[in-house]
Amino acid sequence: MRINIPYLQGAYLAFNAVPDAYFLGDGPSCIFDKAEQIHGRHDLFSTLLSCDSRHRVQHTGVNVFNMAGDCEGGIAASLRSIADYPGCGAVFLGSMPMCAIVGTDYERILREALATKNKPAFLLPRRSAVSGDWLDGYAGVLEALAVGMDLEGAGAQSETVALVGYMMDRNEGDHGGNLRELDRILRALELQPVSIWLSGKPYEGLRDVRRASAIISLPHGRKAGQVLARRLGVKLVEAELPFGLEATRRFVERLGREFGRERQAREFIARELDEVIPRLQWTVPHAFLRRRFAFSGDPHYAARFIEQIEDLGGRMVGTLVLGGEHHLTPENRQELQCRVGTSFEPVPDEVRGVWGAISSGGADLVVGSAFAFDRIERGERWLEFGYPSEDTHFLRDEPFLGFQGALAFLSRAANELVRGLGRRGSQ
Repeated sequence: MRINIPYLQGAYLAFNAVPDAYFLGDGPSCIFDKAEQIHGRHDLFSTLLSCDSRHRVQHTGVNVFNMAGDCEGGIAASLRSIADYPGCGAVFLGSMPMCAIVGTDYERILREALATKNKPAFLLPRRSAVSGDWLDGYAGVLEALAVGMDLEGAGAQSETVALVGYMMDRNEGDHGGNLRELDRILRALELQPVSIWLSGKPYEGLRDVRRASAIISLPHGRKAGQVLARRLGVKLVEAELPFGLEATRRFVERLGREFGRERQAREFIARELDEVIPRLQWTVPHAFLRRRFAFSGDPHYAARFIEQIEDLGGRMVGTLVLGGEHHLTPENRQELQCRVGTSFEPVPDEVRGVWGAISSGGADLVVGSAFAFDRIERGERWLEFGYPSEDTHFLRDEPFLGFQGALAFLSRAANELVRGLGRRGSQ
């Protein structure tokens, strides 16, 4: 068993970011249990579960003893019940592997059960039940929306864009801050964002994508971006993740070139760097120069984290990637694979051996999610980042994307690193 996060967890992160999306999973109670790993644990403001039992994640209860029976009536009844919930804006249906292989015609059941409900409904692809990881799950929900969403009344409005593929894994202030930063960047380039997928907005807010004159896609939603651009007949710009100062600079420059806003891009970058760089001058030699770092988490963040650390004079001693290699472009994949200590979806023995040594003294700071820290000793110098985060929460906006996000993220890292060094020196 390689260490990774399952498909359904990523799909739940997407549902968590669309407050009126409801999901019915054909399978046993573990479908419901997985929501508890997000609601109130990773995300203090999650609405996946409800005290009145009208949870946004439901299951049919099918198990190995009754899966061969006639379960279609039960699935249809559950779909109709969910569609009648007052807060339901869209219904999603999916299945666990043991149910998917039976060959149930979910598409027909979904169509017939909701024929009179006037609720948009989406089927997660059957292949998702037997393959893919958490990033496939998140992207799969976005793709299902892009393919099946009613875009009636579509009409591009001047200077408008939609951002598709933002990984909003919780409704706390870190992502609230990111959304404000992304909005601020786009408006600085005189572009008006009409919809961000996903951003905590309900289903109808996502449909505002039909007013966009261009789609800007991020790595967590490439296919959805392609589908929407094709359906709407508008320009598609596939941008990189603006995580770190250099990555953000490239992000802004790329948008400036694509939309004829080179002057605005140059001016914005200059203003931001004039503010950010002086604030790092004291911190860099004390906290980053010649320090050793390790990272565990999302592959789209891994390469950009390495870039930030090395630009500040630090050194990477290990990278544990929680996601399949197929999520990265060949260039980004090579960028990670060529570095010593990089592991994609490692086996447990590899983590215990290599990362056990790293966390016990081989790194000055380990940055990673709670999923990684479940398998290694955290030690005294660690920074929780990414999904899942169980001990770190944000009640106010504190971004980690964009120029201001880079400053905030590096500030957190510097504080944890220097605090850890201080504790070590006092022993």
